Amino acid sequence: MAIEVTEEAAEVLLRSLDLGGVDRASGGIRLRGARSLGGGFDVQVELAAGPEDGDDVIEAFGVRVFVGADVRDALPNAVVDLELQHDIVVVRPVA
Repeated sequence: MAIEVTEEAAEVLLRSLDLGGVDRASGGIRLRGARSLGGGFDVQVELAAGPEDGDDVIEAFGVRVFVGADVRDALPNAVVDLELQHDIVVVRPVA
């Protein structure tokens, strides 16, 4: 298994691309790893004009997601999903 994207998350991400003026044909969403203040690992979700060298490109439900090597290594089995209670996109590991 690799990183997957749910249909609900894709809908929100596509709206974000449109609002941010990102071309859906070449751009997408980047998942980038970052160290938190407590030393843990966080995933940042950001608009991107295109993939960077070394990114994996996932296409699901019309959205392109560029996954950096740091995220791929830290979360090899994960899902990009919509957390309904707070209406936010989350990246969580899958057992």
